[in-house]
Order: sequence, then structure tokens, then C-alpha cells
Amino acid sequence: MSLSKVKILAADDNKLDKVDVPEWGGSVYIKVLSGTDRDSFEESYSEQKMKNFRSRFLVLTLCDEKGDRLFTEAEVDELGKKSAVVLARLFDKSWALNAFRTEDVEQLGNDSSEGQSDSSISG
Repeated sequence: MSLSKVKILAADDNKLDKVDVPEWGGSVYIKVLSGTDRDSFEESYSEQKMKNFRSRFLVLTLCDEKGDRLFTEAEVDELGKKSAVVLARLFDKSWALNAFRTEDVEQLGNDSSEGQSDSSISG
């Protein structure tokens, strides 16, 4: 069956995964990014490199059961002060849900708006 523009735009392709966070006394949801949000994240990476990498990504993906974000971009630093163990676990689940691969980060690190190569990514 061939899809039309109307069918594509009407399709509900947003996915939410519930994740228990016992350290925080409950659970959160992680959502699939829109194409626009993913592009924005990748663009911000080239500008900011690794600064608050995990918490910047989680601000985009942590949400409630309706898919509404729990944090704003202004709260990246605040979220980043939470346990590295918890943030890493949530980041790993969110990274996988959004079909990012290690190669994606490596490619981002090699891209430059100046056309220069930067291969100094550390994890």
C-alpha cells in the first residue's frame, strides 16, 4: 500500500517508554525525538561539544505520560547535577530508543562548520 502525505502526517509514530527510577522514587517516560528535535540536538553538539551532553539530550527526551517534556533547556545544568549513575542509565535507554549509534557521535565530532576535522571526542 502506497502512503500519501496525509497518511504520513496523520500517523502516530511517537513512542514513549516508561522507565523506573528507584533513586528518584518513581518513574519517568522517555520519548522518541521528532526529526526537528534530533537535528537541533545534533546542531547544538557541533556548537557546544561535550558540555552537558547527557543532560542536554535528556531534557529533550524525559517526559510525562502525555509526552510533555519534564525539563526545559534552561534547566540543563540543574538536571546535570543529578546522579551520574541515574543520568547514564536514562541516557543509554533514551539513546537506544532514538536509534542513535556510537558512530553518530563520532561523526558529529568529526564535523565542523569551519570544515576542519576534530577527532578529539572523549566519552
